[in-house]
Amino acid sequence: MKPLATFFLSGTCWILWASAIAWASAPALEPGSGRTTEMAAFTTNLPLKLISPSCFELGKVRFDKKERWVRFPALVNQRTGAIEYVLVTSFGKTHESLLRTDAQPYHIHLALLLLGAQGAGTNSFPNDSAMPLPGSAVTIQLNWKLDGKDEHACVEDFVYNIQTKAVMTKGEWIYNGSRIVDGTFLAQQDGSILSVMVDPEALINNPRPGRENDKIWQVLPERLPGLNWPVEVVIRLK
Repeated sequence: MKPLATFFLSGTCWILWASAIAWASAPALEPGSGRTTEMAAFTTNLPLKLISPSCFELGKVRFDKKERWVRFPALVNQRTGAIEYVLVTSFGKTHESLLRTDAQPYHIHLALLLLGAQGAGTNSFPNDSAMPLPGSAVTIQLNWKLDGKDEHACVEDFVYNIQTKAVMTKGEWIYNGSRIVDGTFLAQQDGSILSVMVDPEALINNPRPGRENDKIWQVLPERLPGLNWPVEVVIRLK
């Protein structure tokens, strides 16, 4: 096999094989099928585990090809104050983020690519904030347990716009795929995953009006679990 694309992530070379791209557009695996053997061979080239016929695990990240979701654990990082990010890594900008995670940005990135997501490509964002952001539309949900009950909410429910005096409007976010500069994958270097402020270096951006203003977004703690509470982040590709 020959590599279709090569990603240089913080000095580490990760090879995305052509067979992985072919697999990403093929039907889900059936137990006992010949493709199970084929996929087993592929997983020897990446730290990828087969969980079920359509579900895989990459580090702390799980993704399902059939259902088109990516999920991973996180913690409530902030319950009050201004934010510029919804989600960063534990080594990222945690002083201004709603959530933090130990999941690696390049694992999330690779999972979304294998589900067929398309990033910005040119690494360029429009200068006009009224123009749409380039990339693939995704939705983002949080799951958690409280008093033995399963709870869930879209992540917008916990972000407040002090300019409009309203909760962030529900809807899509844009997976833009971050940028690579001088061989460094910037989302991995900076730990920026889901940004409220426009940030080409984050994996996913907020497409709503006001994304250019870093003074208007705050945590809305209503229904938000306690500080350091474990949650599950679920990204669904539209």
